[in-house]
Amino acid sequence: LLYSDYLDAANALGWYCGPDFHSVHVLREFARTQIDYILGMNPHNMSYVVGYGDRYPKHVHHRGASIPKTVKKLSCKQGWKWRDTERQDPNTIVGAMVAGPNENDFFQDIRSNYNFTEPSLPGNAGLAAALIALTGESRGGLM
Repeated sequence: LLYSDYLDAANALGWYCGPDFHSVHVLREFARTQIDYILGMNPHNMSYVVGYGDRYPKHVHHRGASIPKTVKKLSCKQGWKWRDTERQDPNTIVGAMVAGPNENDFFQDIRSNYNFTEPSLPGNAGLAAALIALTGESRGGLM
């Protein structure tokens, strides 16, 4: 989306990638499909943003999600007790995007497998920027 904004600012209609021309519209639509995928239009019909929609990860690899609020102070090692449980998160960290599926669309909602269920600052910052860019368009909203 950022690149399409740069193209707009330069009054460019698009860009060439090898012999193929990609318009600004095509770039934006591709970005929209990626956001739609993250929000649930994927083979699992599952949102990878915690708390969004009916199906989302419930075993997030995050101390704030997995350790009950009643627990006041823990060492790092004491946190393993909750990380390794199969129970759903006692706390929903609404809005956190998890790492998501692998390149074959395989996903496991298992807290101990951070490759699928860990939220990250860079990933969530990119999601926020993309959502802002898409909702700022006058041509329509998401999904």
